Amino acid sequence: MAKTVTNTHTEFHCDKLDVSNTSGLSLLFYPQRLIVLAKNQNGSVIGVNDYPFVEEKELEMILQKDLFISARGNHCNTTLYVYSPDFCLVPSVLFDAEKINTYLNFSTDVTGKDTFYSNLNEDQLVVVGGIDTTTLAIFGRYAKNLTLRHGSSLAVTYLLGEKPQMLNQELAVVIEDHEIYIAGFTNKELRFFNRFDVRNNQEFLKYSFSVLHQLAFDRMHCKITLYGNLEEINVQEPVLKKYFKNIEITAPKSIQNYLPGAESFRETKKLEAFWAS
Repeated sequence: MAKTVTNTHTEFHCDKLDVSNTSGLSLLFYPQRLIVLAKNQNGSVIGVNDYPFVEEKELEMILQKDLFISARGNHCNTTLYVYSPDFCLVPSVLFDAEKINTYLNFSTDVTGKDTFYSNLNEDQLVVVGGIDTTTLAIFGRYAKNLTLRHGSSLAVTYLLGEKPQMLNQELAVVIEDHEIYIAGFTNKELRFFNRFDVRNNQEFLKYSFSVLHQLAFDRMHCKITLYGNLEEINVQEPVLKKYFKNIEITAPKSIQNYLPGAESFRETKKLEAFWAS
């Protein structure tokens, strides 16, 4: 069925939903939001539940009561994507799995955190992430076969796949729930990648100008491509076009399949609504 807004969350369910067909779950975990994607054995999305929350106790109630997690959380594979400042990129040739705490400690304090990593770009790049140990324990109570990945891994994977179409100077921006990931490409090669909290036009301009300066890009000629919903960061397109000559706001290429009805999740404009994970 089409999008349904309840008192506690928003649902994007297929027209003939059968929860027992859930064979995989993807959990998109933001500081104050949890999105649950349920897929069948063919990898098609059968339903999505989108929950806002403020306190950790609310998160546990969501996990306990969610339609898909309560029915299938202990029986299928679940991937938890953690969207947080706690991450770093490491070239594979320099990576040692026994030193992941050391890598992450360069960018954040790892005290009280569990660390994890995943390989990207045909194993040429590694994303190391962290999550509070107490929070991970909550997820572990409701999803037994849990794999951890940092949310940035989706953006990195997608943008690296777009390299052949890029110009010699290009910034790509992925919007994710009051935060952005900025990737800078020089001659189609990734030279910069980081996450920034953004709540208005001024903050977006501050961080984008900083990256342009760091990469020695000409803002009047550099191409800037934005993916996502500008409303999530309270930024207006007419304002951006005053400062950037070559800017495009677009949707990602879609390879994510849906059963009829569930495709309304694309209305969120999130990368995960288009890009299979």
